[in-house]
Amino acid sequence: MRSMWKGLISFGLVNIPVALYPAVEDKQLRFNQLHKEDGGRIGYEKVCKECGKTLEAEEIVRGYEFEKDRYVTISEEDFDKFARVASRAIAMQQFVDASDIDAIYLDKAYYLGPEEAGKMPYALLLEALKRAKKVGVAKMVMRDQEYLALIRPVDQVLVLNIMHYPDEIRKPEGIGLPSAEVKLGDRELEMAGLLVKSMSGEFQPAEFPDTYREELLEMIRAKAEGAEYQPVEASLLPTNVIDIVARLKASIDQAEEQKKGKQARG
Repeated sequence: MRSMWKGLISFGLVNIPVALYPAVEDKQLRFNQLHKEDGGRIGYEKVCKECGKTLEAEEIVRGYEFEKDRYVTISEEDFDKFARVASRAIAMQQFVDASDIDAIYLDKAYYLGPEEAGKMPYALLLEALKRAKKVGVAKMVMRDQEYLALIRPVDQVLVLNIMHYPDEIRKPEGIGLPSAEVKLGDRELEMAGLLVKSMSGEFQPAEFPDTYREELLEMIRAKAEGAEYQPVEASLLPTNVIDIVARLKASIDQAEEQKKGKQARG
């Protein structure tokens, strides 16, 4: 696997040379736009909205809109002025309990792999985090941008998650949340708790394949071969919630049957 960034984990006075590798592979199917009449692929040109000219890459600069239709252009030289020693360092800021970091803050995941000279301190940090049951909050600069990052041990590797800054998290306003006036009955709470318990188990990622993508690929293969494809019709859940206790009871029975089926297959 080819690394996409190299630098140092700055851990107190210890520097650990590391390389950054993508931990996630995007499996989303990509479609091209085609001309319906002749099947030709649609191309895209960069056209200036001011003069109508089609531009080459070297004619394009980056600009920031600070007011409506008013831009400041930023050159590569301007970005170079911000290049600093820290741009190659993942500077550890603090160690916290993993439960302190809400998942809403986490974005892309990367593997941190040690360079040859950093294997011993890398292993030391990995084991120290495991024993302390902590994760590290760090700052790093990559691709002309400073990021907040989370470093956590996963088995025998350190995983780095890019994090959202607090001001990037929107407040849950105007989305119709239930008000304090909504009263929950003891019977409903008991049944909901039983449903949660009956559906609880150890997370096994392999049990959750992307079935939609698999069926879509099946359809594409069939069409490529000139065959018809009929997708398996999904059973839609009823939208009317009249007797919630009855629905919960039926859900518990269904969850128990599914759990028994998994145990029988396992």
